Amino acid sequence: MFPQIPPVALPEIVPNELPQQKFHLGEWVRWFQVPNGDFGRVIGVIYTQQASCIATGLHYLVLLDERSPSRDTCSCDFAFSEDIEPLDNSSLERLQG
Repeated sequence: MFPQIPPVALPEIVPNELPQQKFHLGEWVRWFQVPNGDFGRVIGVIYTQQASCIATGLHYLVLLDERSPSRDTCSCDFAFSEDIEPLDNSSLERLQG
């Protein structure tokens, strides 16, 4: 049995222009504001007017790498652009062991 999915509704006012996307599909990113932050690839981008923390803007769906600390608990997570940063190749290789 799947958990209930909350209802989806369009915002009352849809902006004429959406914020510029900072990260792109397929890009490797990591959460940098927490110790031992998760890392993975951006697999989706959505615009929301509200979320559980009442924030408006772009949210990035990140597929966590199999070696990411939270991967045993969840395979994907959403992030705000302020919480993640791009991973360069040497950092990615170090994280992947």
